[in-house]
Amino acid sequence: MKKIQAEKNLPELIYDSVVNAIVEGLLKPGERVTQETLAERLDVSRLPVSQAMQRLRDDGFLSSVGRRGLMVSILDEEFVAQLYEYRCGIDLISAGLAARRVDAFARKRGEEILAEGYAAGKAHDLPALIDADMRFHGFIYELAGNTFILDSMEAHWNHVRRVMADILIVQKNQQQIWDEHSAILEAVLTGDVTTAETLARQHVETASRWLQQEIRVSHEPCRRTGSSDI
Repeated sequence: MKKIQAEKNLPELIYDSVVNAIVEGLLKPGERVTQETLAERLDVSRLPVSQAMQRLRDDGFLSSVGRRGLMVSILDEEFVAQLYEYRCGIDLISAGLAARRVDAFARKRGEEILAEGYAAGKAHDLPALIDADMRFHGFIYELAGNTFILDSMEAHWNHVRRVMADILIVQKNQQQIWDEHSAILEAVLTGDVTTAETLARQHVETASRWLQQEIRVSHEPCRRTGSSDI
């Protein structure tokens, strides 16, 4: 985690720094998080850290663990299912609207994002992969031309980033995801509304099923032994 130099809006900057650390795997699920540790790592005072931690808990990135304080929240199957159910509707509608409203400059912008995504995959650069994935979907939302979609997704953007990190960290998923992006983009650019909507829905559903299965498998030893992650 990088130390923060700015003094303005410090709790917001701390919040963003911690979220990025969680997304990039620098703070692991189940890892204990304290005011003292964060203040030291970020080179800031404890008060803005406390304010940021409260918001991080309210937003679900940190969870209470009794007397031990707070820890990085562990993704659960129900959360992933609900997030992707929400995304499925948003992405399907967005892809269809984008295919109806695509402009003459969209191909160049879309293909640039695809190229960056494939390059990040070849370099095994997880932060760059996450960034490219978010920009691809943001690009489709912008093409859709509906401000309610943009505002709605912005409210959940960090949670989407976090679950995508868990998917993109697995190398075999990287090529598949960007191949799916490429197919969605082509359907949008050619104005094929039905195909764009179908591919967008399948893209989200495939990711959701894979991640839920991974979470289910990872929790099986705990269920068999009756042990807990906490």
